Amino acid sequence: MRTHATGGEELVDAEKLARIAGRLEEERVQFVRVLFTDLLGELRSIEIPRERLADAVEHGIAFDGSSVGGYARISDADMALIPDLATLTIHPGLIPVRSSMDEYAVAGVIGDVVTSSGDPFPGDPRCILRRFVEGAQAEGYRLFAGAELEFFLFPEGEIPRHGAQIERKEGYFSRSPVDEEAAVREEIVLMLLRMGIAVEASHHEIVPHIHEIDFEYSDPVTTADRLMLIKFVAKAVANSHRLKAVFMPKPISGFAASGMHVHVSVFRSGRNLFYDPDAPSGLSPECRHFIGGLFENFGAMTLLTNPTINSYKRLVPGFEAPVNVAWGFRNRSTLVRIPATDTPETSTRLELRSPDPSANPYLAFTGILAAGLHGIASETEPPPPVEGDIYGMSDEEKRARGIRPVPGSLGETVDAFEASAVIRGAIGAEATEYLARAKRAEIEEFGTAVTDWERLHYLDI
Repeated sequence: MRTHATGGEELVDAEKLARIAGRLEEERVQFVRVLFTDLLGELRSIEIPRERLADAVEHGIAFDGSSVGGYARISDADMALIPDLATLTIHPGLIPVRSSMDEYAVAGVIGDVVTSSGDPFPGDPRCILRRFVEGAQAEGYRLFAGAELEFFLFPEGEIPRHGAQIERKEGYFSRSPVDEEAAVREEIVLMLLRMGIAVEASHHEIVPHIHEIDFEYSDPVTTADRLMLIKFVAKAVANSHRLKAVFMPKPISGFAASGMHVHVSVFRSGRNLFYDPDAPSGLSPECRHFIGGLFENFGAMTLLTNPTINSYKRLVPGFEAPVNVAWGFRNRSTLVRIPATDTPETSTRLELRSPDPSANPYLAFTGILAAGLHGIASETEPPPPVEGDIYGMSDEEKRARGIRPVPGSLGETVDAFEASAVIRGAIGAEATEYLARAKRAEIEEFGTAVTDWERLHYLDI
């Protein structure tokens, strides 16, 4: 049997499929959820009976691509999903059959989208990232990415509108015996571990209701897959406890927001390209150039890392969000920082602090890596590193140091995105056109919406 999926030509033999089928039967799996994302990052799912998995790997699962934003025209809408068996996980816990005393389990697998001719669909976000990673590999680069995923947990139906409504006192790393949210977060982590996702740590963030899950660093496609699965599991577990897991960056006015800091490193010929033992700082020219590429393409890239109108309500002063385009060592007031490590040969990396959890991780990683590798190729130098607290600097001092603000609106990033040959080239023409059109429509719709703020201030005029 032959898949159309992960590498395009990977053979899946009958013996391997038989082993998988035996495991699914042993674990009492009845259904397999085949998961994929649209271009805007929404998780989609098709469920098939366990017995259909082998046929799905061979022939795909047909679906109407015109019903998924950015995928296909109605005149040529036949598409298919090919399960990538390397991503197969069994979801812990048994589900009771309502009409009997039987119970069953469910498995999940990431699917790759193919066209009616069986070719990888160039507008599939996972395909876009994999294509870029494979292109970088052909040039000798081995890419790694990690993410610190933050999200809110709220009681169902009780989401505050303003920070003044929040009376809880939990903060960074806090944990009390009666902390229901922390207990639910730990259940999320337990389920992820049982699914084979190597979680390294989880904790409360600096304010109540915000939580963070950190997991194992890996190649960009695997990390993006895990991010989508973590979101799926977090929502399911929270819902079972009458809580709501929220990945909207800033759902509460006058309150902190959640981010998704991204860590990146690049290897070549088995060596960490970002580390230079002979440099006083330990940082290589290639790492500086990667940062230079991020800064040069930052406006366009930000459409992918911060893709919603709400994203820019996080990127404002006063809440420790990265609002200045600058970099430094261990400096958390900068956009990019170089974290401390006692194993620099393998662990020297950079941390980009602007992305948020509303991003489609496949597209966000593609944009970040495209910008950075373009900087390496063109030897783009960033401004000097900043060691002081930028939040305390005046506007004049920041201008003198060449520190500019991050984009202030979605519209600003759409303009930059459409003008950027680097980011458009990495994403592809069809995806670029759809994203720009969809985001301009979103901006237009928001511009005509009447908000609670307007009603509060103008209703009695």
